Amino acid sequence: MELKQNEQFLRKAYNKALIPCILSVLSGNVNILADGILVGQRLGTNALAAINFSLPVYLVLCIAGSFVVSGTAILASDAIGRNRTEQARNLYRMSIFWCTVVSVFITVFGLIILKPLSFLLCSDESVMPLVAEYTGVTIAGALPKILIYIPFWFLRLDGRNGQVTLMMLIMGIGNIALDVIFLYALDMGVLGAALASVLSTAAACALGFARLCDKKSGFPFGFRVKTAGVKLADIAKAGSPSATNNLFQTLRVSVINALLLRYCGSDMVAAFTAVNCISAFGESVTSGVPQAASAMLGIYNGEHDNESTRMLIKRQLKSGIPYSLVFSAIIILSADLISLAYGLDIPLRFAFVCMSAGMIPALINCVLSSYYNVSGRTLWANTIILLRVFAMPCASLFVLLYFGLSPWLFLFFGEVLTLIFWFIATGILHKNCSRFLLLDNSLERSGNVINFSVSGNAENICDASGKITDFCEENGLSPKQTMRISLAMEEIMTLIANKNGDAVEFDLRVYSLSGVIGIRIRYGGNDFNPLAFADDDDAYMGIRLIESMCERTLYQRTFGTNTVQIFVEGGAV
Repeated sequence: MELKQNEQFLRKAYNKALIPCILSVLSGNVNILADGILVGQRLGTNALAAINFSLPVYLVLCIAGSFVVSGTAILASDAIGRNRTEQARNLYRMSIFWCTVVSVFITVFGLIILKPLSFLLCSDESVMPLVAEYTGVTIAGALPKILIYIPFWFLRLDGRNGQVTLMMLIMGIGNIALDVIFLYALDMGVLGAALASVLSTAAACALGFARLCDKKSGFPFGFRVKTAGVKLADIAKAGSPSATNNLFQTLRVSVINALLLRYCGSDMVAAFTAVNCISAFGESVTSGVPQAASAMLGIYNGEHDNESTRMLIKRQLKSGIPYSLVFSAIIILSADLISLAYGLDIPLRFAFVCMSAGMIPALINCVLSSYYNVSGRTLWANTIILLRVFAMPCASLFVLLYFGLSPWLFLFFGEVLTLIFWFIATGILHKNCSRFLLLDNSLERSGNVINFSVSGNAENICDASGKITDFCEENGLSPKQTMRISLAMEEIMTLIANKNGDAVEFDLRVYSLSGVIGIRIRYGGNDFNPLAFADDDDAYMGIRLIESMCERTLYQRTFGTNTVQIFVEGGAV
């Protein structure tokens, strides 16, 4: 039977993360929606505009948190792929230390310059005092708003996506409940809306860290200024796309607000606030889909597993496109209801049609930028982010307003023009790698790697063991070594199947590189290390024999799945 890699294991692992990630982004954006609707209904368009003018301050906190945490988390996932578990844990501790330092600095400095900052954000005398109230509370709450990125990234890397969803639901639902109390019961105005956001974020952050500190966590709590083998420049490089996204989101909001205010008036700014809030809900798909894959892609990149990378990119698009279509249909049909909810006189249906037309291009752009980020191609990731978030939308909007066309078309052109640029650029600039994903295919071209998948029944386990031993023979191992590997592979997979049942799916990768043959067995189910189990059972002689001839054996629990790796000296160079 010919064995090939299929999607079954990968799809199960990805789908396990997908819905929690979508719900997490969705719940997080409830903060923006709740503030917008409740403030618009209770306090009017000036207060709604004040929140929109204050959005750059919130995004600055997002820049700080995402810059530090995404950088450390991406390097941690790569370290796990390279079997450096302790380095991954130290990177987690670094993120805690630097997020705390940055949060304290932003709070102190931000409160000192609050008055000039409020004037810079909005010079309208009727709105500026409201902006000062909202930004003051937001800056005072910088610590939880920055620290929350740590459990958001590292719980997913630990395979605990459900905990991330719970954390974000607490933030979203808590924000709505506190908005109702502070705005309606206590009549605290814009100050109450800002306080509701900070307190709900703090509660979610506390829960996330509680989960990271429990016995199941793979990341013990602590503080660390630096980590051996990792430079701050490495963290900055890995974190730059996420921070760049938030930076350009900040600039985009400011530029679009200014353009709409100049050409269309404050009512259009309020309308854009509503459209921007709904667009944030669209990010539950366009951002949630790649976030579900980020930990897996980071580990695949560390393993140089190109075939799994390609399959996971395709799986993201297959999953994301139906969600994009459903979201588009909902917002178009609900356009009048959304306008009413925000208390707007300007119709929004055409805006949502334009947004919907750009949803699938936006999904593709987000999948690509996330992939380039975790694979270390930060220049490509940052370029896509710059174009789709800021350059193309703002340039499109200026041209549309200048020629008197509908400004909402920028929601479509910003995404499509970015995709066109990427398509042309990869065709011109790729060298010695695949065109679109820029993967180094040298190992595959040499024939020194195989990927395949099997189910856990006895026949397939036997076939898989045979394929692995054939590969080992072809790449320089002696008959004695291959016999031991054959016996050990059957015993390991049989142990796993007995523990998890025949329904378990194995994802296997075997490669020969620099005189070492590496065998990776990845499988789902509960935590189970067959190497440790076999130590206590005389029936599993093959596993103990192979450990004596191996350079190293390793068990890891990564992104909620089990991984056994075996490295055997003596392969072809």
